[in-house]
Amino acid sequence: VDGVSENTGGLAEFDRVGGLNAEQLEQFALSEEVKPNELVWLKVQYPEQDESVSVLALEQKPRMAQVQGAVLIIHDKEQHADWPYLIRPLRMSLPDSGWHTLSVNLPYEDAQKFTERSIGVKVSDQIILTDQISSALQVPAVRVGQGVSPSETSSGDASAEEVIPLGDDEVPMSVEPEKQVSENVDIDLAGKNKAKKIALSYKERALLHIKAAIDYLQGEGYQNIIIVGYRAGADLALDHIKPNISQIPKRGFALVMVDPILKIEYQTGIADFFGKKFKAPILDIVNGASLESRELARERNIGARIAGIENYHQVSLTANQGGAFQQSLIRRIRFWSEKYAPGMAATKVSTRR
Repeated sequence: VDGVSENTGGLAEFDRVGGLNAEQLEQFALSEEVKPNELVWLKVQYPEQDESVSVLALEQKPRMAQVQGAVLIIHDKEQHADWPYLIRPLRMSLPDSGWHTLSVNLPYEDAQKFTERSIGVKVSDQIILTDQISSALQVPAVRVGQGVSPSETSSGDASAEEVIPLGDDEVPMSVEPEKQVSENVDIDLAGKNKAKKIALSYKERALLHIKAAIDYLQGEGYQNIIIVGYRAGADLALDHIKPNISQIPKRGFALVMVDPILKIEYQTGIADFFGKKFKAPILDIVNGASLESRELARERNIGARIAGIENYHQVSLTANQGGAFQQSLIRRIRFWSEKYAPGMAATKVSTRR
């Protein structure tokens, strides 16, 4: 977005305010609701755009001398980086245990979809050339007094020319029938030969946001990064690690899935996804209040046993909207992280506040 610098709060001045879409406007509105030292503006380059896009992320620095590492929080679809349920409590609480949290804003799933037209395309913006109009256009206009009187033209035969009275200072006009019929004007201001932009899918855009967030944390010097994916965010987390699944080490990475909603190929093929003897720790938190969630969790647990995943842990919690459940969930994530993803101190300490 033009006029937005990295790591700045507020709207600043924009060169093209008219270019802001609803997704960007919500980001700037959210940036006004949090403290300026929490703001991180990530630069994301979409392939179909010439200019990079500013993506909002919210960070919290560790509030302990002993730094554990970094936690990247990925919210569910149609939420945002400071979603009041789970996302905000999680990103605000983990720093008390020495974690640097970063919650990244994901794009809207329907940001590039347009509502269908409910009214038909107008066809009355042009004159339909009928036989009567065509005949009238072929009759030239003449001045009164050029040898033919109005009474003669009105009482004469049908082939007589029609006389149109004009003012003293008016100039007679004659219509050229051929131009009226055949002359066309091209008003395609967009240009017919311009290459069409390829619209990226929600998944492709979201993965670019996640990659930018990981790059930022690595740039801050963190070698121990935990990805926490909430519901559909867990599916995106798997999409992100899929290309490098065989290269993920035992230490330095961990995955937490909270009430995950996974695509079929991940849900039923978790053994094939992780392969044999995957060593990095995984925490799968199940919504015990949902029968469907419990059944899906059982399917994932069987797949993890088949794959022989060494550090796969599944926990069932009764999910609700109460604060007590959120605190219990946060404590479970914190204790599990400290045990199975022990801290690896950052090699660089950021001085930016």
